[in-house]
Amino acid sequence: MSKSFDGIMPPVTTPFSEDGEILFQALETNLKRYLEKPVSGFLLLGSNGESAHLGRDEKLEIVRLACRTVPADRRLIVGVSFASLRDSLSFAQDLDGLSIDALLAATPAYFKNRMTDQALAGYFSRLAEQSPFPLLLYNVPQYSGISLSPSLIAALARHPKIIGMKDSSGNFSYLQNVLAVVAGQQFQVVLGSAQILGPSLTLGIRAAMLAVSCALPELPARVIEAYQQGESIAELQAELYEIAVALTTRYGVAGVKKAMDMTGFEGGACRLPLLPLTDEEAREIETILRSGRLAEKLLTGVAETA
Repeated sequence: MSKSFDGIMPPVTTPFSEDGEILFQALETNLKRYLEKPVSGFLLLGSNGESAHLGRDEKLEIVRLACRTVPADRRLIVGVSFASLRDSLSFAQDLDGLSIDALLAATPAYFKNRMTDQALAGYFSRLAEQSPFPLLLYNVPQYSGISLSPSLIAALARHPKIIGMKDSSGNFSYLQNVLAVVAGQQFQVVLGSAQILGPSLTLGIRAAMLAVSCALPELPARVIEAYQQGESIAELQAELYEIAVALTTRYGVAGVKKAMDMTGFEGGACRLPLLPLTDEEAREIETILRSGRLAEKLLTGVAETA
């Protein structure tokens, strides 16, 4: 079963009201606006979608809304992040029949000291075997506390329904090691860290799911386009790096949502215990966006932050 992924795919955020209710109309509006941007698809229910803060029924409703909104020419990937194989399989089976290209399977990490390669191989293999959709592995050690070993990835890459992975580690050496062990196999590595997008393109990376693209999909798309055309990407990558550090490393989902508000999307609030940005933090993000040559052009008449 072969599927390929190319281009920029925003890890779609979930807009909430101040009292924590999902703003489904805002989500639909965001998806429709992304369709006017240089994006090749979408990731739903990932880390930036605050999947950990969503109930099962809410997750299903989000996916169904996206399936009604996103046309067939764009990829649609859905995150699965339950702690047990039983719940992950049950959720995957509830999605059966929907227009989904793949599931992004998070690493079960609650009992992380027992998540050996053997345990993880069993989890991912059985999920793939019984899932209605092919699987992408999700390596995000900064959240899970577990980094999938290259040897485990090499073994799982031989499974016909495990077609790739998203690596959000931001570790360039790790990425090189993973690409080396899966070379020659039909297994695609999708990048999840904007900080190393430029260098990763030299390794053959063709697709990325980046938090920055929730607010500024044009910026990483332009980096890829410039690289493919043989242009220098140093200045663009430097701008992307500075913005990515602010929106992800420093301020996380709340920072991403604030940047979305500044670029014409509807960020909405986060769910507690995630806190909103302070006025000073919001001003810093605006300053960083305005300092970028491309990002500044994409701001939508933002009023000065109070």
